[in-house]
Amino acid sequence: MDTHPGFATDLLFDRYQGNVVAHEQFWTVRTPDVPDYYFGNYLLLPTPPSDRDKGWLEASFDKLIGQDPRVRHRTFQWPLAAGQNSRVAGFVAAGYQYMECVVLALNALSWHQPTVGDLAADARPFKSADWDEWLTFELNERDPGHSVESYRPYLQSRRHLYEAMIADGLGQWWGIWREGQLVASCGLFFTDTLGRFQLVRTHQDWRNRGLCRQLLSQVARQGLDRVSQLIIVADEHYHAQRVYRSLGFTPVARIGSLCRWPRETQ
Repeated sequence: MDTHPGFATDLLFDRYQGNVVAHEQFWTVRTPDVPDYYFGNYLLLPTPPSDRDKGWLEASFDKLIGQDPRVRHRTFQWPLAAGQNSRVAGFVAAGYQYMECVVLALNALSWHQPTVGDLAADARPFKSADWDEWLTFELNERDPGHSVESYRPYLQSRRHLYEAMIADGLGQWWGIWREGQLVASCGLFFTDTLGRFQLVRTHQDWRNRGLCRQLLSQVARQGLDRVSQLIIVADEHYHAQRVYRSLGFTPVARIGSLCRWPRETQ
């Protein structure tokens, strides 16, 4: 999996905060300190599963990851080759959410630096005092399917992870402020050869003004001084892909996943 740009950069975070173990038919990825992090506790498969694999995959997950009673989900991920499809209707019928993500890559030759407009703003690295504002910012921008109470522990665990990795020289978090408030932010972290963006976000009141494009371009310039290729992984249907592609990010791989978790009561 270290040759797949999406998983190679995912495993940067997984190995830092947890453990990755190779088995005969898959890898287990565990983050013991954050048992309810769905995409930090999963089975990584070499090829797409089919419905006939459901029983033994669930049993393997329960034995190797779900033995912790705090783990109340099941997640499986795998690489998708060009033109390859997943046949997982049985999983979906049983309550799993199926998702495909596209892995986008940028290098110095493909990078299109945006024209600086009226709303040009300088991105700067985070200071320690900025993280509390970031937590509030991310809570406000969360998916409406997650409550504040359920999402806060996940964000706090990510904050601790990112701050530790920054302290170890593995990356940086960046933000743009307007009128005294954080309006756009993202992280960029590094393996030996790749950079991986994290949580690229723009405040809902400041979208469609070029801030995401400005932020990514400025951070990309810094990143390409360190490695030759930068990676973003996004939902296949995520609206911001048009911004990424306008900067020169191009699809290089895909990822399939299945996740089943306890539904929150409203």
